[in-house]
Amino acid sequence: MSRLARLAAPIALVAALAVPVLALPVSSGASAPTVPKLLTCMDTTVSRPSNFVISCADANAALSATHWATWNATSAVGTTDFVLNLCKPYCAASKRTDFVNSSVRLSAPVTTKHGRLFSKLVVRYRYQGKTDSFSLSWVGEPRF
Repeated sequence: MSRLARLAAPIALVAALAVPVLALPVSSGASAPTVPKLLTCMDTTVSRPSNFVISCADANAALSATHWATWNATSAVGTTDFVLNLCKPYCAASKRTDFVNSSVRLSAPVTTKHGRLFSKLVVRYRYQGKTDSFSLSWVGEPRF
């Protein structure tokens, strides 16, 4: 083997190792889903709120001291002190009642003029020894 051939192989190896490897991101073609938020009474959006007024017109339903276990692209689940006006004998004469350690679930995300928002809320709470639920859908609400 000629001297030139003996030098060419190591030089080629060094040159190959000296070329930086370009790491190009691998794309699956799908982007990460946008995590939905909630629309407040002030037309702003929030994520994982500790306190949240559900019924904007009269504040007769709200979440208080909420702790979210999950909040992802499809749903949000947590525990809350659910505050509700039971309207007995009628709403103006009734005080709001706190239902501590209630469960709350947000679901049915939709794309709106405010971005991606949860459109359905369900709260399960205990009242007079029985489990009851409060459900709300914001779909069709003009500001939604």
